[in-house]
Amino acid sequence: MAEVIRMAEARRQLNARRGFQGWTQRYGESFDESTCLPDLSNATLASLIEAGEPTSLAIHDLVMGVKNLGRGAQFHSLDTSQKMAIMDIAIFLLDQLRFECMHRLGWIDGYATKTIPLVDLISEFQTNFAATKNETPTLTASHPRYQDYQNEFDMDRGAFLRRLIPEAIETFQQRLKSS
Repeated sequence: MAEVIRMAEARRQLNARRGFQGWTQRYGESFDESTCLPDLSNATLASLIEAGEPTSLAIHDLVMGVKNLGRGAQFHSLDTSQKMAIMDIAIFLLDQLRFECMHRLGWIDGYATKTIPLVDLISEFQTNFAATKNETPTLTASHPRYQDYQNEFDMDRGAFLRRLIPEAIETFQQRLKSS
């Protein structure tokens, strides 16, 4: 039994090394199988929450590396079902990155995946996270638009929170530049 556990841990470490290889080069930081969203530096997080091709490439690079499907630049050579699976995980990760941004701003108290290593978010996506991928955290009462949020129907609060993402990204990046 101990051998099985050691092999599973070795596999996680290998998946992490493959997945984070591009991030280590790109961001000049160290990442491992235990890296969670709060462990990311502000600069790395700021880069990863932006919309655009560089962010997509970085996230695809991580997901594909963990899943042993090559590098992010090879995304377009995958078959359609693999692309769809990678995109589903990438969108989920992008949401979690943006929730971490909102958490650092004090806009949300927390989110469900905060303490789960990125490698596990990817490798266990289908079994543990796909069913809850559209869930959103709760806006804090201290946020200036909290009353508007409260006035929304329960089912519409997630959409309300997501509409705050562009403002959160801009605010986070401005704070990073001024610090």
